[in-house]
Amino acid sequence: MNNDQKKSPVPEDSIGSIRSVSWHPRYREGVLELFSNVPHKAQLWQWEFESNPFGKAFDPVLLVDREDQVVGFNGVMPIEATAYGEPIDALWSCDFHVVESWRGKGLGSQIKSVLHGKAKEVMAFGISDHASRVLLHLGWKPDLRVRNYRLLRSSRGIREWAFRAIQWLNRSLGLLGPRLSNCTITVQSTLPDQASVNELWEREKSGYSRIVKRSFEYLNWKYQRHPLARYAFVCAWEHQKLAAIMVVRFHGETLKIVDYAGPASNAALKRALVRRVRDHWRHALQLTVVTSDAQLGQCLRNEGFFSPRTRPRFYIHDSVASENEPSRSWFIMAGDSDGELLGAAAEFCRGYTVLNETEFN
Repeated sequence: MNNDQKKSPVPEDSIGSIRSVSWHPRYREGVLELFSNVPHKAQLWQWEFESNPFGKAFDPVLLVDREDQVVGFNGVMPIEATAYGEPIDALWSCDFHVVESWRGKGLGSQIKSVLHGKAKEVMAFGISDHASRVLLHLGWKPDLRVRNYRLLRSSRGIREWAFRAIQWLNRSLGLLGPRLSNCTITVQSTLPDQASVNELWEREKSGYSRIVKRSFEYLNWKYQRHPLARYAFVCAWEHQKLAAIMVVRFHGETLKIVDYAGPASNAALKRALVRRVRDHWRHALQLTVVTSDAQLGQCLRNEGFFSPRTRPRFYIHDSVASENEPSRSWFIMAGDSDGELLGAAAEFCRGYTVLNETEFN
């Protein structure tokens, strides 16, 4: 997210005047000016950065010049995360920006150096070409397990017909896949009760190598309290106990599966949820999913989805792992990206199709 904010050239002797400062509300206006081309950033600021669901303080990387004007910024979203159920030190990096007149002078590396000291594992998702080059240069590792999945229900050209042929083949092969779980599935406009969601998280968290804590507090903050978006919750129940949740967002002709909370390994349950989403929103001409979960990806293929060649950029800086050690496996969905937060707001304000209560019956 780079705004080409132009200023007069910077004298070389001014570089030494740049300093890193702690966050203070007086810098908010200067930071927002950096992102003046990002719709709704000001409206989302308080919710996104200063109302953390885990009660953690907002502590971004902030560079200012000798006049105390903001020249560089890297937002952070502190999180609680676990590795096989045990807490780990991690955070999200987002909104990386250096004022154009200061680029090429090492400020980007300076920002990231400060950022690396804020947590043992720092992640960035859905980043720009420029940020990608900076991160690779600084030793961040790309995770190529994150993939796009799509399901098309209309064809406007030869390319779309080819994709639909792949979908037909995938769904045919899916007949040999795992049977669907016989769970009860409901489609709701609100999350299940707090106790049920937190019990689900506590029961299933140890199955994941790396995952952001998907507690009620987190899901409620991210989806129910989003100030400019509406989500639906597809819930699986087994013996009257909450077994899994899929979070979806519908806009225009597109349905997006943006999050999942439930067992790390249960193909029958995941496939049942995917099928319910696919069948419930029959009027959606396109369904999309972003995930690092290979099992969920196979369930999507079994239900007729295909995976394009393009992949979202997900990078990790791990100060604990050795250079020869592969990046730890994170469970990632589209909802983990701040791009989903901004995209949801933009689409809502362009005329979001509010889900009618009749859709949840």
